Amino acid sequence: MAEEIKKAEAEVAAEEAPKKKRASKKAVKEEVKEEAPITRAPIIKDFSILKHIIATEETQRLQTEENAIVFAVAKSATKLEIKAAVQAIFNAKVKSVNTMNVPAKRRRVGRYSGFLPSYKKAIVRFDSSFDLGKIASAVATEEMQANPETDEK
Repeated sequence: MAEEIKKAEAEVAAEEAPKKKRASKKAVKEEVKEEAPITRAPIIKDFSILKHIIATEETQRLQTEENAIVFAVAKSATKLEIKAAVQAIFNAKVKSVNTMNVPAKRRRVGRYSGFLPSYKKAIVRFDSSFDLGKIASAVATEEMQANPETDEK
């Protein structure tokens, strides 16, 4: 009699086990999707790809109207590398990246002539959910710390 009870319990457990496994796999996948971070942690290469932000009247217009920032980037950087670096550093979803090579410009000082170096420029458009004010305020605070104004006279 004890053997029959054990067999019956084993059959019931066998029927319930696959159902539990299937349900748990789906639940685990859903949990992983929700808990997965949007971006990875920034690495040293990310900071060598992005040189600096280009601040002109045109780039200010892009910031306000198109939710985009313009960077000077390494000449060898690709669009995918730029996108990954920006997502890692700013922890924001990037919608698109457009790049262009800016040619060298000839400059003169008196009788001496020379060239301004060429560089690569990237226009990075962010998802509409990202607030560019965070970056602007961070840049402003860094500039204030680097150049404190003294009113002592």
